[in-house]
Amino acid sequence: MRHALLCALPLLVSACASGPDVAAPDSARPSAQAADRSREARSERPAPSPPATLPDRRVEVRYEVALRALPAGKQLRLWIPLPANDAHQRVEALAVDAPWPHRETREPRFGNRMLYFEANSGEGGEARVSVRYTVSRWWHRSDLAALEGDGVEREDLSRYLQPSRLVVADARIRGIAERLVRGRASTLAKARAFYEHVRGEMRYDKSGQGWGRGDSAYACDAKAGNCTDFHAYFMALCLAADIPTRFQIGLYGPYEAKPGQELRTGGYHCWALFRVPGKAWVPVDISEAQKHPEFADTFFGAHSPNRIALSEGRDLVLAPPQASDPLNYFVDPYCEVDGKPFAQLVRSSFWKDLPLARR
Repeated sequence: MRHALLCALPLLVSACASGPDVAAPDSARPSAQAADRSREARSERPAPSPPATLPDRRVEVRYEVALRALPAGKQLRLWIPLPANDAHQRVEALAVDAPWPHRETREPRFGNRMLYFEANSGEGGEARVSVRYTVSRWWHRSDLAALEGDGVEREDLSRYLQPSRLVVADARIRGIAERLVRGRASTLAKARAFYEHVRGEMRYDKSGQGWGRGDSAYACDAKAGNCTDFHAYFMALCLAADIPTRFQIGLYGPYEAKPGQELRTGGYHCWALFRVPGKAWVPVDISEAQKHPEFADTFFGAHSPNRIALSEGRDLVLAPPQASDPLNYFVDPYCEVDGKPFAQLVRSSFWKDLPLARR
């Protein structure tokens, strides 16, 4: 039954793009939002029939940054997220075409990779940066039967038990969490109760103001939003129950491989993981489960391979540190000119399926 569910997933993960209320330090600036909305309009057309199988993937990514109306003679600093290697994705063949020198850096808290550029803006005007790389991505599936009992945690997971600026276990969320976990002893059972609560209470809706920031209080109030809001609410409930969680965000594409075709990706997609003590990180994708309830069992315990994680965590300080506030999340490029956020840049991203290499 589980195999059948995995093979029947819809072709496209829904596009998620940040809302117009997000401030520049949140790495979702106004100029990028308009482009994201345009990409979403294209990607939310009815999906064709699902493929017979959902294979692991290997794709070539082209991540383009266009900077516009740069002032002349100013200090320019630019950070671009890069995917990192982990158990479920491998990155290779990085190539960069840019008018300025660059270096690869890593921030220490979550280990996020990025390209860093620092230069004088010269005559100003327009500039473009193109980044290419190849990513192999594999299904992340958990054996839920083996995780029904908690183990003894030996890792220091304290950084995954800290609130962020917009993910907070306030008194109201603690009250909801206490009610939901009543009579449930294991971490898996508690997390499943939170997952079903968020999936049942919220609707995928990007109308109005406030969505797209990953704000747990907004999600609890509005009972609506995009992937950031769904997972912020889930993570706040887990925080109230002392369950470590991780937030990841990145690119997505169609489930069905289309070799040789370069396709524009959507705005972004994000997801979460929670920790069963002493055993494993368990993947969830609640916004997709809410939109497609027939696949709710699949998305509690699995992440499909049509995603590329670009970064992890919230309230991010980049490497080297930016002059402005921590970023809400990091999927778009971030730029500062003379130490102030520079919003006149747009990210476009594309991927092309390649033959899958051996793992």
